Amino acid sequence: MKSLPIIIATLLICLCMPSRTFAFTVSGVELQNIALISLENALAERGETRRHEIIFSQFIGDIKVPDGTIDVKAQIAAQISYLSLTPVRLIVFVDERHYRTISLTAKVQVFDSVLVANHDLRIEVPVSASDFHTAEIVIDGRNDFIKDINDISGLVPHRFIRAGSPVTKAYFQQPVAVNSGQRVNIILNHHGIKIAAKGIVLARARIGELVKVKNESSEKILTARVLDSNTVEVSL
Repeated sequence: MKSLPIIIATLLICLCMPSRTFAFTVSGVELQNIALISLENALAERGETRRHEIIFSQFIGDIKVPDGTIDVKAQIAAQISYLSLTPVRLIVFVDERHYRTISLTAKVQVFDSVLVANHDLRIEVPVSASDFHTAEIVIDGRNDFIKDINDISGLVPHRFIRAGSPVTKAYFQQPVAVNSGQRVNIILNHHGIKIAAKGIVLARARIGELVKVKNESSEKILTARVLDSNTVEVSL
């Protein structure tokens, strides 16, 4: 019986406490719009100006909240993915106190106009503007697709490219500029002083690559960098 006063006191406290009624409903559409606007702002802050679409993977239902000042803040992942889903968290506050967190994911699709192959492109065959057309594609954020034919001017494919494929600069390389046995001009560069000589290339190579050459006069084997189809440079 000693515990009876304690029980009565507890009941009186509970009865005196004001009950918190769920007076408001926040619609799921409103919550989704908050997430959408936050994602749009995050994309703008990252300098994204291309056409894009944002599709949420989950349906957000209406939620009941107690009487008070309601605030909803969105947290966006530091990295917005164009390849996989991007997490978004909506944090609901009532009277500046955390009330509920809603987690969802969004698929962000970004579109860009890039060069697409008109037909199959063969390895080592030079390309021109007529080999491509411009089309809008969904980009994945990993590849730097080519928009201007001048970006690959003078280059050749180092891999087979199928018709309809968007292309990146990684698909191309310099063409073979010199071949084994070819006579070239050798520029000997020694502390800024340049001396010209004649030589013979001992292997095939592309512009910018290193290749062995034999100086015709001294018959000395040198390592040179290919400048063009007629010239190599040796730095001493």
